[in-house]
Amino acid sequence: MSQPDSKVYTLLALSQSIRNLIQEKIGNRLFGLKAEIAQIKQAASGHWYLELVQERDGNRLASIQAVIWALDYEQILAKHGPEVSQLLKAGQELVMQVQVDYHPVYGLKLLIKDLDLSFMLGELEKRKRQTLERLKAEGLLDQQKKLSPKMVFQNIAVLSSAEAAAYQDFVQHLKENEFGYRLQTDLYPVPVQGSGAASQISARLKQIPYENYDLIVLIRGGGSKLDLDAFNDEELCRTVAEIPIPVHTGIGHESDWTVIDLTAQKAHKTPTALADYLLDKMAAFEGDLQQLAELLQHKCKDLIKLEDQILLSFREKLQLLPLSQIRRQRGEIHLSGGALVRLSAQGLRENERILERFQSQLKEQAPALIRRQREKLQDLNLRLSRDGEQQLLRIQKDLLNLSERLDLLRPERTLERGYSITRKGTKSLKTVEGLAEGDLLQTQLQDGQLESKIVKILKNE
Repeated sequence: MSQPDSKVYTLLALSQSIRNLIQEKIGNRLFGLKAEIAQIKQAASGHWYLELVQERDGNRLASIQAVIWALDYEQILAKHGPEVSQLLKAGQELVMQVQVDYHPVYGLKLLIKDLDLSFMLGELEKRKRQTLERLKAEGLLDQQKKLSPKMVFQNIAVLSSAEAAAYQDFVQHLKENEFGYRLQTDLYPVPVQGSGAASQISARLKQIPYENYDLIVLIRGGGSKLDLDAFNDEELCRTVAEIPIPVHTGIGHESDWTVIDLTAQKAHKTPTALADYLLDKMAAFEGDLQQLAELLQHKCKDLIKLEDQILLSFREKLQLLPLSQIRRQRGEIHLSGGALVRLSAQGLRENERILERFQSQLKEQAPALIRRQREKLQDLNLRLSRDGEQQLLRIQKDLLNLSERLDLLRPERTLERGYSITRKGTKSLKTVEGLAEGDLLQTQLQDGQLESKIVKILKNE
């Protein structure tokens, strides 16, 4: 065990000795470091102050303070782009280039000089695929695709940044479409990148009154993988999967995909491509309606033609019906008259037989019996006479009705009602077929005849 130095140092002297030792052993050497950000804040001066840690199974193994000076931060931004700001957040694991610095007042800290984005992109890709596997295992990637797509989308809820050029292009493309279609779009403004964007989009999605819309769209312009990382958020994708109406994405990236693209019912390469899809869908629907209208028109024409043929057939039958009815009823009257004659003859013969029996019985039976039989005979004769008169009256009435109907069917009666009969020669005309201009016609009216010549023939269409 080493012996303690008997010399007593001041704190400043000891601190300077530590700094000199670090400078002697390390100097301005850069070290590659992988660590997790436990805490971070940016000062008004533009400097970033961080606490870096290494943990295992929830236990902290190491911790150190770090700083990114404002000038170094500007150089990092110029080298890697604005997505760097998305990496500087608590819980983010970084690979960086650092220098070790010791100050007598502020102590030991690390100066962050650069970030290794290739490591970060690899971590993002790894996390994205893990998220995708979990959603796929739970069947959430198919939830939206099981929804029945509507034939057209007219009422659309749009989630995007109100100032984003992608949103402006999307709305303008819909409004200025060549077909003249009108689609109702309502903007629900949300940030589309940066820390907290995913949680804000998810919260906004849950606030939308789904019953008022046919479709929800997520709009964003192009960007780097880091810019689009908010759309790989697992909770956001779960929210999209559970929405009861279709969700489409129009995120401006052609060579890559996000998890939300695979979770939504349909993904489009750009916001403009999404607008074209909506317009094409309406154009296809309009075309289908036009085809149905033409088909319905043809069907109606066919039905009208068929009904015309049926009506013509009925008309011809009706023209023949009165004469056939008269002939049938006349036959029925003759049959009834013959039956009445036969019944009367049979009744008379029966009465004669009864009279003969009565004559034989009169000689033997008492006068009272003779009177009863005479009364019965008189009653029977009265009934026969009454029935015969009633039957004859009915027959006469039927004959009178038939005579009146026959009189109504006479051509003269038709002429009296304002109709006329046109003939060519001796043939009555029902159609213009067979006629030609210059033909002579005779028209029969109630009180005389007219002769005319055909000047022009117009057929009904």
